[in-house]
Amino acid sequence: MTIEPNVQVALISAGGTITVALVGVLVELVRRQGRAISEVREHTEEARHQVANTHETNLRDDVDRVLDGMERLLDGQARHDEALSRHGEEIGAVRRDIAHERAERLAVAERLDNHLTATN
Repeated sequence: MTIEPNVQVALISAGGTITVALVGVLVELVRRQGRAISEVREHTEEARHQVANTHETNLRDDVDRVLDGMERLLDGQARHDEALSRHGEEIGAVRRDIAHERAERLAVAERLDNHLTATN
């Protein structure tokens, strides 16, 4: 079976057109994939820079040290709160003692005034 030359030319042209279209689509897909890979690479470099340990100590050790310090700080704060509460109680007791002494002094002054008035 022979294909007429006009049909051969049409088939070759159609095949070429389809090939060019497929190559164009593939090129666009490769371009998009290249852009996506570039974005991922940029984000990866940025993330790596953000978590890179650029100092001499290990980050986990640093965090553990900070957490230990916070625990000691909170323990100290609890002891401070207890001491402050005791001081408040002691100040209350001193105020009660002073109020009692004041009442006794006023009672003595009143008795003395009454005695002086009665003797004059």
